[in-house]
Amino acid sequence: MLIVNADDFGLAPHINRGIIEAVEAGAVNSVSLVANGTALPEAVAFCRRRRGLDTGIHFALIDEMPVSPPSRIHSLIGKRERFYPDYRHFIIRYLFGRIRLEEIAIELESQLKKILDTGLTLSHCDSHQHLHLLPGIADIVLALCKQYGIGRVRIVNERPDAKYAFQIPPLILMRFFSWMIGNKARTMGIKTAGRFFGFNTSMRINRSIIKKAARTARYRDVELMTHPGYNTNSPGRYARWKMNWDRERETLLDAFVKNPD
Repeated sequence: MLIVNADDFGLAPHINRGIIEAVEAGAVNSVSLVANGTALPEAVAFCRRRRGLDTGIHFALIDEMPVSPPSRIHSLIGKRERFYPDYRHFIIRYLFGRIRLEEIAIELESQLKKILDTGLTLSHCDSHQHLHLLPGIADIVLALCKQYGIGRVRIVNERPDAKYAFQIPPLILMRFFSWMIGNKARTMGIKTAGRFFGFNTSMRINRSIIKKAARTARYRDVELMTHPGYNTNSPGRYARWKMNWDRERETLLDAFVKNPD
């Protein structure tokens, strides 16, 4: 089975627009909701209408506003009561013991409850910048999955590719963390996809990766991570992602709808 998952659903209107188009066209069959996204209500309403859509949560611990009161999660908060701006800031604090795991647990459960309170049933979980794979945080995520009946967690076990040499060092680390969380997940009855694709291309998906994912899905479950959306003249703080949402969306539509092999 090929799971084509769109991350960041609910993050912003221009992202929602692209994801909705991709789902309705049949290019995406799974989405991950951002509980602290500014466009969450629209995303939730769409998921409630599309009852067959595989729906999960995209935990976010950087860049956005927290769901929990800032007074309860001091170690996660930077300027203007917002999370730290990117994974680099977060990782440095995490490595020096300045991120309190008990506060991570508070915030992740708050995000999960916010979405579950809408009446949606969640099938899977993943996270922005894959922070759920970090030791300690992974244990919190698995415990929440078990407690709330979430049956699948994302692991990043993509194979290194020389064409994406700059991604090899972080991918090796992600694969190691994924091996650890995958072993724990299986003992807890929580599923993981047999293969993952999308880390190498780093939000710049191409037809070659899509073809590899589709071929592999003939004999095992595969997750393909995607980020469809629409470009906008005012993406705000998302401009630093340097993301071409149009290209991501158009590549998916071309591969699965317009010119499928």
